Amino acid sequence: MILSTNQTILCLFGDIRENEQVIGYKMLYPFILNLGEANEDGTIPITYSRWCPYTPVQEFKLNGEHIVSVTFPDDGILTNYVGELAQYGITEADLFFTEEQVNGTDSQPDQAAE
Repeated sequence: MILSTNQTILCLFGDIRENEQVIGYKMLYPFILNLGEANEDGTIPITYSRWCPYTPVQEFKLNGEHIVSVTFPDDGILTNYVGELAQYGITEADLFFTEEQVNGTDSQPDQAAE
């Protein structure tokens, strides 16, 4: 996620709903991503730092005005993120789940979003 502060954040992201309406967003376990100096082999390391290290709470609420863009991370970045969270006692079982099937089929929306 890119915030209006120009920070690139890696987090678990979701919306907050009230009466079927999105009223805000939340990010769980947010980390700021920064690029390091290029290595001799051309790779560029990514550094991770906690977004708000001043609190033990790791769930933050935002309004949409502060969000510029949201996308899925590269698989390598996701793997590193899971490793970073493991240092805080957060396991893969806490992060990943299998969606339940509805009527024996994968649940899919019946219409595309506008």
